[in-house]
Amino acid sequence: MRGALWIAGLVLAGGLIAGCASAPTQQLEAAQQALQAADSAEADVYVSDLYRAAQDSLAAAQVEIEAQNARFALTRNYERAERLLQFVAETARQATEQVAQKKEEMRVEADTLLAEARRALEQTNELLKRAPRGKEGAVALVSIREDASSVEGQINEAAAALQSGDIFRAHQLAQQARDKAVGLVEELNAAIAKTRPGQGS
Repeated sequence: MRGALWIAGLVLAGGLIAGCASAPTQQLEAAQQALQAADSAEADVYVSDLYRAAQDSLAAAQVEIEAQNARFALTRNYERAERLLQFVAETARQATEQVAQKKEEMRVEADTLLAEARRALEQTNELLKRAPRGKEGAVALVSIREDASSVEGQINEAAAALQSGDIFRAHQLAQQARDKAVGLVEELNAAIAKTRPGQGS
């Protein structure tokens, strides 16, 4: 009788142990590796929304795992953590896959912005020849020439960044150069229009 009870006790204990949920260690490692691969591919730069979503979900999964680990063994439930880790892995892989496409899109946009910046800079230099030369105008022209020189520097930096493969920085610089150059054209046109009514640009 005692032998039967002892065996029954072992079976019950074994069932309780088997029923205890285990922390999703393998899923956590897989999610971390997927996020690391996305980081290496510069997903944090080119597809930052997806990368941040994966990063935030990984942090949430780790908090959830720690919370479950602190509970009594028989009440632990890692289902939410597992769902979060699955989302992390899938989203990180998606981000990694989208980097190349996003880079190419930004490269094309940077090329276009550079071309627009160069055209606007040429216009600026032409308009400077027609700009008013009065006392106030002379002071303004000095500032505009300095800005035009700055634009030229940004254009050169953007072209160099593009050549070296730093697409994100190239795009930023090209955007800034284009916007500044267009602003100079508008400023000069407005100044010329004031001194020569009816002739505008």
